[in-house]
Amino acid sequence: MTLCIYKGRIYPIEVKSGSTGRLRSLHSYIDNSDCTCATRLYSGKFSIDELKTPIVNGTGGKKFKLLNLPLYCTAKINEYIDEFL
Repeated sequence: MTLCIYKGRIYPIEVKSGSTGRLRSLHSYIDNSDCTCATRLYSGKFSIDELKTPIVNGTGGKKFKLLNLPLYCTAKINEYIDEFL
């Protein structure tokens, strides 16, 4: 996972080589910050999901929105984030 600063806000971005993954570091960041939106670049289709972080040891379950972008959209990620927000 990496953090991107865009228009004065911090956004987490997870890059996955496959179309599935657990997103553990992304979930950890969401749980420990005030962030409610994240982006995943992966080999799947474009979608927007409303999710909750997994509950582990009694913590978690925070709601967030995940923008899923195919890898070929990387060059225009800022435009997609603008639309997403």
